[in-house]
Amino acid sequence: DEEGRDCNEIPSPNFMCSENGNPEELTFTYVGGECEQSFNSQEDECEDFENEPSITSLVVCKDSDGTVLSSQTVTIGDTLTVPNPGRTLGDVLVCDVFETGDNKKVQTLRIATTLLSLKDVFGSLRLESCDEQSCLVSITYTYEIENIGTNVMDVTTLVRERVNKSENLIGLVDDTSLDVDESTVAKETEEFDICVGSQTTTTIRAEADPPANKPCFDKEEYELRVVLSPTSPPT
Repeated sequence: DEEGRDCNEIPSPNFMCSENGNPEELTFTYVGGECEQSFNSQEDECEDFENEPSITSLVVCKDSDGTVLSSQTVTIGDTLTVPNPGRTLGDVLVCDVFETGDNKKVQTLRIATTLLSLKDVFGSLRLESCDEQSCLVSITYTYEIENIGTNVMDVTTLVRERVNKSENLIGLVDDTSLDVDESTVAKETEEFDICVGSQTTTTIRAEADPPANKPCFDKEEYELRVVLSPTSPPT
């Protein structure tokens, strides 16, 4: 991860945010949806208006005094961060969700910042992190390509498949021309949710062309598992 820890060394976060008092920064994922999908450890105040939140919305979050802390246009799956540099957030965070076309308000949330748990859902927002406690971790994949043949090789393709998506990473390869016994690497960073048990398989396929012989191929598979501790988060 970003701290240089091996994947097996990344600990599960503490789901309770309020143990250290009011947080200074919160990160949510925009999931869309109406107030009825709220699932959290507090009696939050969520109000829907005429239309439900769209795939893309403007989310404006303010403190109880009306000071705007964050204003972001987000699409379902995007994260948005509510910071308050230098001091903790107040006891209540008010977030309004607007349509992007006509700025019509579609939802209002009043969130008590002293009663938060990771993965709490408030209408169209799901809590992912509070200060250092976070469900989202950036994992760096390092793919090493070595020329074990007897000819100079030009790496032409490096295709990665993950979660039914395929992408050519040839642009990330440090050096595509490899002498005999020479190696190179490609690195990519992916954000993973360590608060949800999962198993993700990554398949990487490389192709290279020698000057006069047939192209060569190789394929490797990586598996990343998120195993949760038996203790469930508070609800």
